[in-house]
This record gives sequence, C-alpha cells and structure tokens, in this order.
Amino acid sequence: MKSYILENNLKIIYKKTTSKLTSISISLDAGAAVDGKSLGIAHATEHMVYKGTSKRNESEINKDLTNIFGFQNAMTNYPYVIYYGTLLSEDFKDGVEIFSDILINPTFKEAGFKEEMDVIIEELKEWDEEVEQYCEDCLFLNAFNDRRIKYPIIGTSESLKSITLEQIKSFHKEFYYPGNMTIAVVSSLEFEKVKDIIGNYFGNWNNISYKSIENVIYENPKVKTCINYRDGINTCKIEIIFPIHSLDNNELKALRIFNEYFGEGVNSVLYDKLRTKNGLVYDVITKIAYEKHIKLYKINFSTSKGNLNESLRLVNDCIDEVKNFESYIDEHRIKQFIKTLKLKRLFREEQGIVLAKELSIYSTMFNDYKVYSEEFNGLDELTSGFIVRTACNILQNPSIEIVCSRD
Repeated sequence: MKSYILENNLKIIYKKTTSKLTSISISLDAGAAVDGKSLGIAHATEHMVYKGTSKRNESEINKDLTNIFGFQNAMTNYPYVIYYGTLLSEDFKDGVEIFSDILINPTFKEAGFKEEMDVIIEELKEWDEEVEQYCEDCLFLNAFNDRRIKYPIIGTSESLKSITLEQIKSFHKEFYYPGNMTIAVVSSLEFEKVKDIIGNYFGNWNNISYKSIENVIYENPKVKTCINYRDGINTCKIEIIFPIHSLDNNELKALRIFNEYFGEGVNSVLYDKLRTKNGLVYDVITKIAYEKHIKLYKINFSTSKGNLNESLRLVNDCIDEVKNFESYIDEHRIKQFIKTLKLKRLFREEQGIVLAKELSIYSTMFNDYKVYSEEFNGLDELTSGFIVRTACNILQNPSIEIVCSRD
C-alpha cells in the first residue's frame, strides 16, 4: 500500500494487484451530513455533475463512461459521496480524464435541471417503497431530534422541491475541491504511472478550501418503541439500534468479535434462538454501522404480526444472556471468530472495487486510510471478559421501530 499527496492537497492511495483490471474510487467529504438546511442537496449535486461539462454534454458523458468502464457508479451516503468504477488497466488514463472532467468542470446548466430534480423525487418514492429502508427511515425520524440522519440521505419531498440550481453550484464550490478528495486505485499499473496520470488531470485544480470543518455531535437515540402502520405488507419489519459512538478502538474491535457470536450467520445466537429453535423469522441481520455521522449497532428481522411480541421477547432474552458469554466462549472460539472476520474481509477485497471504495471512504471519514487496514490489529489480545463488558455496555436502552399492517 502506498499513498501520496499532490501539491493541491489531493490524496492518492494505491494498492498493487496482478489483475488486468484497475479499480478507482474517488471520495469526498460532501455527503448528506453536510447538507445543512437543504436536505438532499449532496445527492442532487451527485446527479447534476453528470448532466454536462465544459467539454461534454450528458449524452457524451454517458457514452464515454459506457465505452471506458466495465462498471461505474456513484453514491451519496451521510459521511461521503463517491464516484467509482472498474476498467481495463490500459484504459486507466481515459477513466481518470473523464472523472476529472465530470468532477471539476460541471456546467450546471438550467436546461435539464428541473427534469433531473423530478427524477430524484421519483427516486424518493421508490426509496419509500422498500419496507426495510422505510423502517429505518421511520426509526431515525422517531429516535433523533437534531441529527442529520433523522432524514433520508436523498432528502424529503418538500426539501427537494425547494432546491435551486444556484444552491447546487454553491454546494459544489464549497465541498468539491482537491483538499477534500481522496482517489484510491487498485491496479497492476506501477505506482509512479498511476500518480503521474492522476496528477496530470487533477493536479492543476486549485487548492482553495471553502468549507469549515466542524466536530460531529452524536445525539443518543431516544429509548422508545414506535409502531408505524403501512398497508400492503404481510409481515412485520423490525429494526433495533444501539449507539456506539463512544467506543474506543479496542471496544470497537471487541464488538466485531462479539457480533460474530451474537448476530452473524446461521450459527449466531440470534439466528439459533429466533429461527432454528423457534421458527419465528426467516433471517436476522446485525450490522456495525461505524461510519462517521452514523455509529450505530443494528438488529434487523421480519416476522408475522402474531409472532411479533414473542420475537421481541426472545431478542431481549438473548441480550440478557450476553453476560454468560465469558463462561462458554474460550480462547479457541475467539480465535475462530477472528479468523472468520479476516476471511470475510479478504474475500470481499478480492473484488478490487470493494477495496478501492473502502480505502477512499476511510480516508474521507477518518482522515487516514490506515484506520481500515489496522482494524484487525491486536484482536487476539482481547479477552473474553473485555468483550463481554463491551457488549453489555452497548446492548442497553434500545430504540425500536416496528412497521406492520393494521390488519
């Protein structure tokens, strides 16, 4: 792994591979968390940079992206926006050129702006149709007073209708600059060549920093259970969250180990209790969402309305039994959990685009991509007692959202 910072403060991260494919991910601290009062403007800006540049119109952008990349996409999350793709290594120069054109030179013309905002409003309608996403949106809305995650990344219908083209221009000027950008590349091309190509297309970009960096304040979710009724669904969707923003590095590592025991896969405690022994759910999923601005531990599952109370009771029983973890999880099993964690990561990193995305995103979220590579350092030094204490401290005072039909 190598890194380099251009004179204009743009960060480059490089990982050598033997593949004939090259993956590139460009990340900026320009996600929904910096929307301010214009909810959805970060996502709208992501859309609008593809509408045309001083060199290409929208049709030409789409054609060139299709011809150059085997896969290409963009995504806005709360802590970042990323533009990424995979292409033949021989086409890397062309790929960097078009990304630079899109990100540095968008024209933001009035023509097509209203139509694109209408597309985003339609996207919001589809967003709400996904019950799992709808459940989380309801949960965040009910659980928080002031955090940006209270509202969807994409914004609200009202906020999207109020966004102007001038606001998007201002957002781009404020947050799209080289010192706010990381480019991660996973490639068989030599590092010097990668650095020179990126420097050629991004190096002359001015280095003026417009945005001010603010400390993130993490409001604890309200301890409550909310029910939201929705017609046309046959099961109950449940999401439970616990705050983890106060965890230090070792506690976060302990949580990763604990989660392998508690919520990961068909051998987990939750799966065994809810599915294997009682047949109340098809699946139960847990997630450590440690991204900047989020930092929550999540439990998700679906069940029938008749089994809702029993399912929640069993989840609570599993949480109450966490204190017994230390008595029957020995050193050998902890090592197995660690091995599984590492195996899953290495398997995902076989896809170069996954690794490129993670490296750029971690650089943006934590200002240091090495946080990603060092996440598993020292795992074998954590004791079962420390893991149990960490889990017990986390699994308290849940915020719960239930989405079900009225029938």
